[in-house]
Amino acid sequence: MTTQITYVISFVLATLVHALVVGLLMMNWSGEQELERNHDQAYYIQATVVGQNPYTAKERAQERQAEQRRQKRDAQRRKVAQQRKEAERLEKEEESREARNRLVELERLRALQEAENAREEQEREEQPRFELPKDVAVGRREENTRMAVTDDEKAQAYVAQIQRDVIQNWSRPPSARNGMQALLRVFLVPTGEVVDVVVEESSGNSAFDRSAMLAVNKTERFLVPSESRQFERNFREFTILFRPEDLRL
Repeated sequence: MTTQITYVISFVLATLVHALVVGLLMMNWSGEQELERNHDQAYYIQATVVGQNPYTAKERAQERQAEQRRQKRDAQRRKVAQQRKEAERLEKEEESREARNRLVELERLRALQEAENAREEQEREEQPRFELPKDVAVGRREENTRMAVTDDEKAQAYVAQIQRDVIQNWSRPPSARNGMQALLRVFLVPTGEVVDVVVEESSGNSAFDRSAMLAVNKTERFLVPSESRQFERNFREFTILFRPEDLRL
């Protein structure tokens, strides 16, 4: 009897142990299946597109257009200024050429007149001497007076050309101001070449003084009378009063 009871108890315990083991195995398998389902599940990310503020975009577009218009205006102003500067330069060059041509023509006429005067003088010396009538003597004096006036006019023409040459070669320094002036003394040789230039009265601004001297030296050679007497009297040595808004000999 005792043996049967023991056998029954053993069988029950064995059955419980097997049932427990089977239950644990079933739980483990269910967990793995759940993990696999979770692993295979797709993940979804919700995204939202934020649109640009239409008012801000319009303002930026207007700003870009305004900047483009400003740049275009600036470029146009620079172009006009450059064209004006080039036109002024060409105009000065043309005036200088015309003035030089006039001086050359005056010099040619003067040479012809001197040759004619020399011929007439030689003819008079070869003729018998006699006292000129009063009206002829007066005419001679009037002719000499007219020649003197012509010499002064020629000198003024050369002076005007020298002024134009110096002005054309002058570059205004940044420190130059209206009212500044420097008195320069210029020395030439009969060919018109500059041999020296000195500051006789300073403007008080060294940069302005140097720019004035440089304008004279850059000319290198001025157009001067070929007649020796007139050159020695007016152009061997002369002064220039140099001003930003005015240039006078």
